[in-house]
This record gives sequence, C-alpha cells and structure tokens, in this order.
Amino acid sequence: MTRCAGPSLFAGIASFLSAATRGRFRLIIGYEASHTGDLARDGAAIIEGLGGHALLMPRALPAPLTAFSVRMVMADGALYIRSSGEALIYLGGRAVDRSREGALASEAELSLIDEAAVAVSDEATLPRAEGGWECVGEGMIGAYVDRAVSRISSLSDAVHVPTPVSVEDPTGLLTSLLERLGVPIDEAGAGLPLRVCCEGRTLCSSLSEEQVRTTLGEALAMSPAIPAGRGLYCVDPAFVMDADAISAGAALALLAPR
Repeated sequence: MTRCAGPSLFAGIASFLSAATRGRFRLIIGYEASHTGDLARDGAAIIEGLGGHALLMPRALPAPLTAFSVRMVMADGALYIRSSGEALIYLGGRAVDRSREGALASEAELSLIDEAAVAVSDEATLPRAEGGWECVGEGMIGAYVDRAVSRISSLSDAVHVPTPVSVEDPTGLLTSLLERLGVPIDEAGAGLPLRVCCEGRTLCSSLSEEQVRTTLGEALAMSPAIPAGRGLYCVDPAFVMDADAISAGAALALLAPR
C-alpha cells in the first residue's frame, strides 16, 4: 500500500507514537525535494499541536540521511516525504527495540498507523502549533559521511587500488564519500559509471546485479529490517538501516577490481 504524506498520516503517526512511548514522542521529518518542504513544515506544526516534538531535516536530502538521524538524535520515529508525495516511515527510540532503530516500519506497525490516520474526519481541524519544532543541524550530514567513510574503509584492503568512477549524483553525497575515500573521479566518463537515484535508495552501475552483490560481499548487511529488492543495498547495519545506495556505491568503487 502506498501511503501519501499528508495531515491525516501525521496525525496517525502521532497517535501510534503517543501510545508506543507513553509520553511526548520525537519525530524527524525529512523530504526528498524542495517542493515538499511546505508539507514537511505543516507536518511539524501538526506533530507539535498533537503533543509530540518535531525535528525537521535541514533541507531536501536523500532518505538514508533521515534513517541515519533517527538513532543519532534518539528520535522515536521519522517520516520521509518522497518527491512523488509517497511517505516512508521509520521507527526508533522507545517505539521499537534497539536492533530496529532507524528501520522501516513493519506492515503490522503501518496498519496501526493507517487505522489512526483513517479515523481523522477533517484534516483542517487538526491542531497546528505556531512553533516549537527544531531543525536537525547541517552537521548531521558530516556525521553521516564520517560514519560511512569509517565503515567502508574498514572493509577494504590497504593495498587495494580504487577503481576510477564516473558519477551522476545530484545529491553530491556520493561524490563526497568518494573523495574522502581517495577514489578518483573520471571526468571523461570512461571509468566505472555509478548513479544513485535522488532518494538515495537505488544504485545503478554498469555492472550486473550479481556482480555488484559479489563485489560487495560481506559488506552488505543482511538484516531482515532492511528492505530487499533489486538495486537496494545497505553496507552499515549499525547505523544506516535504510537501503543505502550512497554508501553502497562508494563501497563498490573502492572494492571493485580494476
């Protein structure tokens, strides 16, 4: 079932987290594209109006940054608004056990959120606070890059020579990781082509799916909390619980044979 981000969904999450935490909950709100920023801010006003505390991501960023932030700021959940309006829901903190912090909500949990959202009869009457929410600092982006670099560096052989890559990365985060890891960027485009979709969850390359998975090998996390599917990868089970194609792409560039 596709969930569209909107006032009733924010109210549904507020109801679910209030019950799960038995207190004032903390919800991160992230978004993929700038045109959904107003919806994110309206969601923050609703969360505050319903007794929770909202934390807005600093700007439009890929989904893995929102997943990463859940544990880093000890939030109880997060809602990520894709450019299409579809919502991804993550849980953390007091809402789930520690092994699932930052992971996508399960179908059972989503069903409870859906039930609460459907119960909203008039979205216009939902209480909206005039303020009170916070913004996650830009430093979270640096923390994500630092964590990914540390994890990926630990996977590689010290004498391995990185493969030159050509990058089509609108977020700039893949490029930042590659530069930190010492991977040469091939401006002529003759190197290994890598592309990460804007939401950060799908990796495309000139290698086949089988080759990618073979190259990453033990770098891939196999936690059941991470969504599986073609092009969905996670290389850091400790913090990045979303299917993180950004860090997977950087790991591929470092580990792929020349």
